[in-house]
Amino acid sequence: MATVRRTISLPPAVAARLDREASRRGVSFSAVIVALAGRGIGELPYAGLIEDDPDLSHQVEEVLARLAG
Repeated sequence: MATVRRTISLPPAVAARLDREASRRGVSFSAVIVALAGRGIGELPYAGLIEDDPDLSHQVEEVLARLAG
């Protein structure tokens, strides 16, 4: 299977949560991301990681800048 390397930026709490899930599953961080992304593209779950506009995926940079502000 060919792979593509990407760099993503995550809030520290989200990264820590994904690290814990990877440890729990006994897999790599990347494997957890692949499993989550592999569920299908479309409406991504808005799990309440950041309480803000439910249309967050279209405004993520703006919202993160506001939260860091």
